[in-house]
Amino acid sequence: MSTTLFKWGLLCSLLLISCSTQGDGDELDFVYINEVKVVSPQGEEVKVDNFRKTIEILFDSKADLSAVELELTLAENVRMVNPETVRATYDLTRETVIQLRKDNRTISFKIVALLKSAEIDISAEDWAEQHTFGALPDYLALFKYRGELPGKSVKAYIAVADVTSGKGTFRVLGEKTGSLTPAQFYQQKSQPVVLLNGGYFWSGTSLGLIIRNGQTISHAQPVVNRTYNGAQTPYYPTQGAFGMEVNGTFTARWVYESAQTLYSYPSPAPNKAGEQPLPVPSATFPQRAVAWKPTAAIGAGPLLIKNGVYQNLWENELFDEASGVGPTYNHPRSAIAYHPNGYLIFFVCEGRNKTANTPGLTLNEVADLLLDLGCSEAINLDGGGSSCMLMNGKETIIPSDGKQRTIPNIVAIY
Repeated sequence: MSTTLFKWGLLCSLLLISCSTQGDGDELDFVYINEVKVVSPQGEEVKVDNFRKTIEILFDSKADLSAVELELTLAENVRMVNPETVRATYDLTRETVIQLRKDNRTISFKIVALLKSAEIDISAEDWAEQHTFGALPDYLALFKYRGELPGKSVKAYIAVADVTSGKGTFRVLGEKTGSLTPAQFYQQKSQPVVLLNGGYFWSGTSLGLIIRNGQTISHAQPVVNRTYNGAQTPYYPTQGAFGMEVNGTFTARWVYESAQTLYSYPSPAPNKAGEQPLPVPSATFPQRAVAWKPTAAIGAGPLLIKNGVYQNLWENELFDEASGVGPTYNHPRSAIAYHPNGYLIFFVCEGRNKTANTPGLTLNEVADLLLDLGCSEAINLDGGGSSCMLMNGKETIIPSDGKQRTIPNIVAIY
């Protein structure tokens, strides 16, 4: 099978670089570490910067950074403080600082893990790179689906961004209230290279999670009414969210905010319309809740892929027939996904036969396409008439309303 290999830059930084020094006296002699050896896993390049007080290590894109063994060779009159030995094992998935001692000074070095940017292999039989939407930066490309599914044509696009290169910037734009068309977002928000409609809303008000620069703009506290014992009854589902972690990677999670803390759960609360509503999610329900603090996040759902495994538990998230999402029907769809080699993917498909024999996709079909690409995390975004992706301000699909709908939030890459 022929393939198109889609490549970008070489490196991605997983940790922020900074340094600190405590103590008195001038630091004219600032050589503290002579050499750093990576014992395991194999490191491809090591750079020690005694001035900035950083140790940068380049690893293969698939290296396990949770248990990295290093051995340091220190300069004269320098000794280890934390850890106490020159040979130690570190979890480089987290911010890692070591401390040294020279004379009466304590010196802190940060260890920074860098990954070689890997390739995403897009089958030329299924996806074709597009060049009709204007010039794109080297970290981003657009592909159009050219396969078919049984009984229907598919008009779908993916924007694929190398978010490990340090060039592209992911943002969640919009507010709790107030609406703009995607074209207005493009013009008023500094013209992002690609933008995609975001989460659900009602009457100009965002219904799901929005986090920007670590600050919550719209809270994740969904309440939906369904018939139970013949009466309209409130349910409190844990629903899907997609966010950027502090290390620059992305995850999809089931979330609910309780007592001013955003909690993430390993599985959704098993609600089902028509059955007895479950308790309001909290720190203790569902089980194994953890506080989640993404730097940016968008809420919608259902969650489609988690850790590379198909999910689509729309019934538990209460994206059933009454929600209007129509999970098992053909509709225009939007989704956001992450590829473990460091790629952020925006997905959109046309529907409702705006192009002949193009009714749209089911949620299962969207998830399958993203799984075929190798995505490890994905959630469904608002669809139907809201589905719209602009590349350099140009529409990729025909909106099913015949024109762009006004929406309160979007996701974008600059």
